[in-house]
Amino acid sequence: MKRKKWLGLVMVFLLVFTPLLACSNSETASGGEGSGDKKIELEFWTINLKKNFGDYIQGMVDAYEKENPNVTIKWVDVPGADASKKFITAMQSKDIPDVVNLSSSDISLIRRYNVLSPINDLVKEEELSPYIDGLIEGLTFEDDLLAIPWYHGGPPVGFLNTELYKQAGLDPESPPENWKELLENGKKIHEKLPKVYGSNDIPSMEVLVGQGLPILNKKGTKPVFNSEEHVEFVELFVEAYENGSVAPGAISEDDRQLQQTFENGQQAHVGQKLVSGLVNIEKNAPTILPKLKVFKPITGEDGTVAIGGIQTFVVPKKSEHPEEAAKFALFVTNAKNQLEFTKLVSIFPSTEETLKDPFFKDFEVKTIHDEARKLMVEIAPNLTINILGINKEEELKKYYLEQIRAAMLGEKTVKEALDDAAAHWEKELSK
Repeated sequence: MKRKKWLGLVMVFLLVFTPLLACSNSETASGGEGSGDKKIELEFWTINLKKNFGDYIQGMVDAYEKENPNVTIKWVDVPGADASKKFITAMQSKDIPDVVNLSSSDISLIRRYNVLSPINDLVKEEELSPYIDGLIEGLTFEDDLLAIPWYHGGPPVGFLNTELYKQAGLDPESPPENWKELLENGKKIHEKLPKVYGSNDIPSMEVLVGQGLPILNKKGTKPVFNSEEHVEFVELFVEAYENGSVAPGAISEDDRQLQQTFENGQQAHVGQKLVSGLVNIEKNAPTILPKLKVFKPITGEDGTVAIGGIQTFVVPKKSEHPEEAAKFALFVTNAKNQLEFTKLVSIFPSTEETLKDPFFKDFEVKTIHDEARKLMVEIAPNLTINILGINKEEELKKYYLEQIRAAMLGEKTVKEALDDAAAHWEKELSK
């Protein structure tokens, strides 16, 4: 009797648990959770790259799928003007992309929705070491890294007109090394050559960040750009505007409409300017180009240079495969793949190792464009991003510049202008 009862219990056990064991074994064999072999699909978005760089992007996708046979990449190329709007729309649907290319300026817009996975929760700290520190820091908000940096247009450099420097009794081989020197040189130039001004530089937020002057408190909740130190720094530019060191047209809202330029011979130098400006000068005033010299951009003591934006990759919180998505984003932005991309188009990478390649280090300097590139490579490891991650960021930055213009025009003192800007920011940030 006992034997029959025991056999009955065995049969019950087998009937109940054998299907579960079989299911478990089957899942493991075919790549179940935890096996690393489960078939997954990642939806990967880029911005307007398919037409000109389709082979490059598809080549990376193919290479990744070959190295990771359990992963299929669905590549979607989004028109540039629609990227942030399409992303926000997608977050409200069930069709969530996994790896999304966004401009850093879009991150401030999207951050308030709390839809981005902190990258530092998905990858190991050492996996972020290849990237330029300042770019990682610039995309980190309250200890959360919200994006992986990708490519950008490169750092600005300084330009000066050697002929005008000589005419003003200045040595073009000894360019200014800080804002005070640049503005003092501009004053001397305007005194010696009344129809010529120094530069069109104004104390933009990129200039403040590069000078080591903070915009927000550490929590990112309150503006701090109206401190005594900020006031003293901005006053240098107001005084320079009054004495002709900074050109009258510098307060223009659109720098494409500047009145005094290198092209018309009324601008002697600039502390920070994108190198693409050389192309415009070469096209519009070819006789001026041979007179120009490039030099290191004017910065604060630590050499930090702030750029306005960078292309990045983000991982939505709703991604079904966030760790794998982050892994793929690291692959796309690794030093090797970024190097290949920079060989196809005039962009700069976000990884220091890429900058050490002979492509960036060993080239013959024949033209001013080559001289500028050499400087940019030297400067690039010191880059950061002027991104604050706050609501209405572009609107608030615009308001700040409006107050700076008011101070330069003498409509307000610098203290009044910065206090007014800070009060407006604080009100908006408290909403």
